Amino acid sequence: MCADPTARPAAAAGLGECGVGEDGHLIRALLAHPAPRVRACAVAGLRALEAVRVDDVPPLLDDPSPAVVRQAAVALLPWADGVPEELLRGLLAEDRPRHQRIAAIRLLRAAGVHT
Repeated sequence: MCADPTARPAAAAGLGECGVGEDGHLIRALLAHPAPRVRACAVAGLRALEAVRVDDVPPLLDDPSPAVVRQAAVALLPWADGVPEELLRGLLAEDRPRHQRIAAIRLLRAAGVHT
């Protein structure tokens, strides 16, 4: 089902709940899917598998979808101090969507950086 997630966007989240860590590569490919729901479910699936790679998720903080950004922020919270501070500060700009600014604030606070 992860091979054609357009029909079942939550397949990645489902695989995350019942799969094993080695299944992460099947889900990781969906982080760049054009459908926001698939991207959000892919992040949720990686979190469930405990297969989040800090290098893969930060670009999703710039996603236009609030659901994707929310999932990415939650996935990065344990490694907030590893997310580049300049990336997070860039997301705080006034012209950024509210969901991106909130995610940046959450991650900066988790990293111990007071804004």
